Amino acid sequence: MRFLPLVILFVFLSLWANAQDPLDNRLKAYGEAKQNANLFVHFDKNVYTNYETVWFTAYLIRKSKSPINEHKLISVALIRDADSTVVIEERFPMQNGLAFGSLVLPDSLLTGDYRLLAITDRLVNNSPEAMFVQPITIKTNMSEPFKASMKLLEPSNNKVLLSVTSKDNRFLPKPTTVSYKYGNLTKTAKTDASGQLLLELPKQENISDPNLRVKLKYEKDSSLISMALPLDKNRAIVKFYPEGGNLVAGLPMNIAWEVKDQFQMPLALSALLFKNNKVIDTIETSSYGMGKFRLLADAGADYTVKLIHSGLRDSIYHLPMSLEKGISLSIAEALAQDSLRIGLRTNNPKKLIIRIHNFRENFIYAPFEMEQQFRTLKIPLTEVPKGLNTITITDSLDRPLAERMFFAHYDNTSKLSLNTDEQNYAQRQKVSLSLKLDSKIENAIVSIACVQDNRLNGKNANDIESYTFLNNELEQLPLNLNGQAYKDKAYLEQVLLVKGWRRYTWQELQQFNTNAADLKTDSLEVIGKITKSKKELTEPVTIGIFNPQQMAFATSSNTGLFNFNTSELMAEAGKKMYLFINAKNKLPYHIEVVDAFSDMNAKLRHQISYQNNILPSNLLNNSELVLKSNEKAIRLKEVTITAKKDNHLNFGRGLPGSNACGDYVCRYNILNCPNHIGDPNNTQPVPGRMYITNGHSMLYTECKESIASNGNEIFTPVKGIRLQKEFYLNDFKEPQEPAFFSTVYWNYATLLKGGKTQDISFYTSDITGKFRIVVQGLTDNDVIYAERFFEVKAKQKSDP
Repeated sequence: MRFLPLVILFVFLSLWANAQDPLDNRLKAYGEAKQNANLFVHFDKNVYTNYETVWFTAYLIRKSKSPINEHKLISVALIRDADSTVVIEERFPMQNGLAFGSLVLPDSLLTGDYRLLAITDRLVNNSPEAMFVQPITIKTNMSEPFKASMKLLEPSNNKVLLSVTSKDNRFLPKPTTVSYKYGNLTKTAKTDASGQLLLELPKQENISDPNLRVKLKYEKDSSLISMALPLDKNRAIVKFYPEGGNLVAGLPMNIAWEVKDQFQMPLALSALLFKNNKVIDTIETSSYGMGKFRLLADAGADYTVKLIHSGLRDSIYHLPMSLEKGISLSIAEALAQDSLRIGLRTNNPKKLIIRIHNFRENFIYAPFEMEQQFRTLKIPLTEVPKGLNTITITDSLDRPLAERMFFAHYDNTSKLSLNTDEQNYAQRQKVSLSLKLDSKIENAIVSIACVQDNRLNGKNANDIESYTFLNNELEQLPLNLNGQAYKDKAYLEQVLLVKGWRRYTWQELQQFNTNAADLKTDSLEVIGKITKSKKELTEPVTIGIFNPQQMAFATSSNTGLFNFNTSELMAEAGKKMYLFINAKNKLPYHIEVVDAFSDMNAKLRHQISYQNNILPSNLLNNSELVLKSNEKAIRLKEVTITAKKDNHLNFGRGLPGSNACGDYVCRYNILNCPNHIGDPNNTQPVPGRMYITNGHSMLYTECKESIASNGNEIFTPVKGIRLQKEFYLNDFKEPQEPAFFSTVYWNYATLLKGGKTQDISFYTSDITGKFRIVVQGLTDNDVIYAERFFEVKAKQKSDP
């Protein structure tokens, strides 16, 4: 009979699940005002090199103020962490919450840490309604133009010796310009005749970034290095979280706690727990800087914690004082499935109200008489959606007494199986991959990437499940050591004890004014503005558009305005576009492009650099971000063409580089070869000659843009809106052509049907080692993620 009260309460709460809550309207209005859209972008990897292509699929998973189909454009910008410079930015069309595209990284890109910032065109109160940030690392596939390194000579005085030499360890004939930043100190100096510079950096208090960041410039070449300098001992940041919210005297409770250093990095350590200056227990935190302990608090007692850590200042941290009367709320398993079991204790029985909600919608409202000191409740979650939710217990006046976050319908089993025909492959061998969606799921749309495993760095990790359910909802989370936070149950149980909602609080909900003015919505646009003799137009004009696919025409408004979000003003990524006025006398006209996306990226570039914790850096020499020799082809700075006939090198080469259309031919006679983007040996294709493309020979016709780019002032070059470029699926049949691809397969969008198998195939490249297949996307009502690994081994000399 001991379980009878539990069963009765289960039925009782089920009956109340649909009862009318007097706070429903306020909760709905509050949720609409605070909610943001959930935008996730799947990039093929998070470690790139110069002149590589970044492939992506963007998913607008949840709307905010604007319906999903009102998001028409997406901007993707590359921003350098060191100085918040926007390096490149492009716009792409978005339809029904999906966007596809690619970016080619410049050859001149400095190595180091960057961020890819994605925003859609919809604004709420002049801020992007949907935004996503992906940290990435840039390496180089070329040897650095010079060697640079630094070492700490005197830790107590922050003396750092910087050394710069040529690639072959010789003195450089000229000094190197050195720009460095440490805390609030920014200076520029030059190396001496031996290529050295001694930096003396004064100690600074309360410094937010421990890293010395150095930029070196020698003639036209630049490089970045950095190192973390030792700091004086500082106090840790320690927070205590009694489960349910308050420490109540006389009630046994779980106390979660979190320890970070001054840079918000988690600390794993032990500590002594004191009661009135007497040790009563030893407690500890995990590698995530989080832990919990059990405590039965006495009224009026002073509970303190002393950390055991040699790198921290000796300090005492006080737990919150206990309340004389109150309620404790405990959840043994916060990762719930179809029901949630909670324990309630009180030393002041009274009428309570139980709510389960996500601050956007209320799912259960149940007045409840707490007549005993301890009750166990089992609450059905039939009406509660999958994801993070909160149970809030208030008194009859809706004053909060206890609150706890939990995850409803948690299920970390994979709903998508991936299988390859082999576990180990040779170089340039065909890989057959089968994808099978769980039969309980009707449909899914997924993007697929197969990349070299070390191009997915754990510190930059992002997956659609962890982002949708955790990162997009909670305060900043500690880095998950297993790479995928959503799958790690032990990690999640710790997180749900100490982290709160990023945007919502019960106190703010109670004070929210439901009669406040509606949120202001707007759109970012790329607008063209035409003037005549520096004056506004009074009648429309016809605009001509050159792009590689077509020559088209569009009409401006009476005042000379036109919008770029039109099919005529879209071109494939990497292709140039030109505008002109279709009038007999074109000279008085001027076309100006007003790009609101660029202005917004410039505004956001400083903000996003502080969203993630600053990590101590140890990039002590500039060779650490150079690819290994077995991961890259040899890139020659110049090549000599002889008169000797050669099937590979003498096929009637054009001028060096690419033409106005962006087309080029590599040394192996392949048109727009993805393995030689930016190669200095590329030449322009010659009209009327045959080139290889997609494994077949084709006749190259004239570049339509040449007349527009020939120094003619009546043509205005513009970026326009970019269409996605198809991924080149290479079978690597040309044995002389190097194939050092780290991304061997990319697919923007593949439709899957429940219970049915989808087969795809691709080829390994010349890179050996571990590769990872990542598949993620959307189902009818959820997100989905799966991955699989395989190995590529070098061919033996006897292999064909």
